[in-house]
Amino acid sequence: LFYDVNPPEGFNLRRDVYMRFAILLSNEQKRGKLKEFGLVLPPWYKLYHWKTTKKREPIPWGNFFDIESLKSFAPVVELYEIFEKSLQKQLIIDTIYVLQNYDNPFENGLFEDKWEVQEECPYVPQYWGYGNITANEIICVKFQGKISMLPELFQLHRNDKFIMVAHGEIPLHDNYGDRKYWKCRKSMKFNKKLTEIAFNYIKEKLNCDTELCKNYLGVHWRRQDFAKYRSKDVPTTSGTVKQIQNIMQNKLPHVQTVFIATDASAKEREILQNNLETLGYNVHYYVPNIAEVTEFDDGTIAILEQIICSHAAFFVGTHESTFTFRIQEERELLGFPSDTTFNRLCPDKGNCEKPSRWTVVN
Repeated sequence: LFYDVNPPEGFNLRRDVYMRFAILLSNEQKRGKLKEFGLVLPPWYKLYHWKTTKKREPIPWGNFFDIESLKSFAPVVELYEIFEKSLQKQLIIDTIYVLQNYDNPFENGLFEDKWEVQEECPYVPQYWGYGNITANEIICVKFQGKISMLPELFQLHRNDKFIMVAHGEIPLHDNYGDRKYWKCRKSMKFNKKLTEIAFNYIKEKLNCDTELCKNYLGVHWRRQDFAKYRSKDVPTTSGTVKQIQNIMQNKLPHVQTVFIATDASAKEREILQNNLETLGYNVHYYVPNIAEVTEFDDGTIAILEQIICSHAAFFVGTHESTFTFRIQEERELLGFPSDTTFNRLCPDKGNCEKPSRWTVVN
């Protein structure tokens, strides 16, 4: 079972889409269905948000995650392993189901689970940069609802051995935040190399060698697309300074160190850092050393930043950012107090809705 995600979607949304498919396959196999199928992990390839990545070839999941841990939940396989195991130079997918949204999801005032095959299908597969993958048939399907409906689609060609779902972000979780969700999420461990690098940074730069560090604030300060298109949800630079100062004074009065994960421009980083340092705070961004610059891509740095923020004494993130969501999940799995986890940077003016709390269900 292959799947792909709409190209503009970012790294952290793709992690959630993986969970939907892993949970689907796990549930189906427990019911005695799709027992011969494994879930092929789609390589990371030319993500729009990865501005500095020099690598243009497909990047396997093992660069970021512990594959054996993923396999403890669902039967996953890297795409390159398909070629290694089959000893074939070309892969032919039997059917690609290209999912499309309905024009009006709330027709008649109701959101209903449904799907229907479309006559025309203007879709050109990219195959994650691989030039030796083709498909026998491509079917476009308007789809709305839970991911557990997908096996109904697969019955259109029930003898297929290689199935692909394009636009895998369209099907929804059956039960977001339930026990199965968290079991899957727990299996998404970062690989040991990245975990070690992050812990070394925490120890050497932030002076902490315990799991929950009491000596720094973790901040996810989303800029770029959020500052441009969602300015009503995020603060200005000066507003961010005031909120960080307020947190430090009221929540962490004995702490002087701030670690900031951000996609802000170099100029914005400099302004934020100068203003916070003027107030007496030590500011840290993750900056790869010379050796790491040639090796690390944007995804690697994002994971390192998330690990560092996950172990902070207190965390504040950006409203409705999947990057922030993943940090909150990590902190929940680590068992840190929810009050130190589910916090957001508020806009300078207007309402500031509190983040939803998705707590672990064991």
